[in-house]
Amino acid sequence: MQKILLLVTMSLAAIACGGGGGGSSAAQLPTNTTATAASNTAIAPTNNTTPATQSWDLRRVSPSVANTSQANVNAVLDHIFTDQAVQSVLVSKYGLTIGERYATGYDKDSYGTSWSVAKSFYSAAIGVAIDEALIGSVDDKVSDIITEWQNTDKADITLKQVLQMRGGYSNRDNIFNTSDQTAHAISFPLASTPGTQFSYSNANSQLFEPILSRATGLSAHQYLANKVLAPIGINTNSVGFWLDATGTNPMTYCCLDMRPDDFARFGLLFARGGAWDGEQIISPNYVSQSMIANGAYGYQWWVLNSAYWNGRQVPIDIIAALGLNGQKIYIWPEQDIVIVVLTKYTHSANQGYVLSVTNLPNTCTARNTCRGAQDSEVPSFDQYDLISLIQALGSN
Repeated sequence: MQKILLLVTMSLAAIACGGGGGGSSAAQLPTNTTATAASNTAIAPTNNTTPATQSWDLRRVSPSVANTSQANVNAVLDHIFTDQAVQSVLVSKYGLTIGERYATGYDKDSYGTSWSVAKSFYSAAIGVAIDEALIGSVDDKVSDIITEWQNTDKADITLKQVLQMRGGYSNRDNIFNTSDQTAHAISFPLASTPGTQFSYSNANSQLFEPILSRATGLSAHQYLANKVLAPIGINTNSVGFWLDATGTNPMTYCCLDMRPDDFARFGLLFARGGAWDGEQIISPNYVSQSMIANGAYGYQWWVLNSAYWNGRQVPIDIIAALGLNGQKIYIWPEQDIVIVVLTKYTHSANQGYVLSVTNLPNTCTARNTCRGAQDSEVPSFDQYDLISLIQALGSN
């Protein structure tokens, strides 16, 4: 396992979708996770669905109920499962599950891990904290909360710059290998002038941990559970919330373990402008701003636009949460479509969720990227080709 940890750390520094996560069921949280929604007026989702077909429960239906064909759904599933490391795929439209497929030995109740998909979740928690006036706005200086930054070269970094990965941190932050990851994130030196360039940094997103805990009085995990997960019907006592090696710091750049349906619920929340079954969980303004690209990145969400594809044109802009080794949530808000992809995952809930050299999220075995692997890395499916297949799922 020491070798696996070293390889994962190398991967985090080398690729743009690093992170961490793992598990099966037991959560590292108190049980008082009954939530109240943010106090905004509920709005209707801004998409092309109709009240007759729109749902919130992801119930299983024929694709024809959601105005698409079985052939279109099969095309998506077949394409994604060209990746031999895939554990599960769930395809939803109008809040209805119109397709799903699982690798041998897995089913809809099998847990996957998020890795950096979790970044989008903690961004959502930041949005709720702003809605509740616990944080002023995205234009606030982070040093108002992380006071250690006052009178330093980080004094003027804004929350928006952190959300957009433009806070000045390097992507070579080695945070996964650090015991106290929050202290590491706070003290990590700047590599560029804040606001001048995009750099995908896990240490940057670990800053959500002290920001949320200091602003709300709850741990980042507890606030996320209370304000985002529980209101959308996720059993927070069955979520694996990972902590760093100190056993006290929530990891906010990574590390949530849930079922495919749970990840899909979160995707649906953003596809519908932050609304959930008559309640406004996150303000529509924060959700829309989250999905506006500065380059190819919003507030901890990727926008799969032409900039993402280095100038290559795409027929539609898909919004995506992307994680190490193939964890993905794709959303197409215009058509109320959400697709979840998870990689084969190895972790027992009995191991708990405190990161160590013998307890860590293992997706590298399935991807064949663990140190000492004899064969080549298992290639993923062609993500660019998937865009047109998703487009075909839209209304005819």
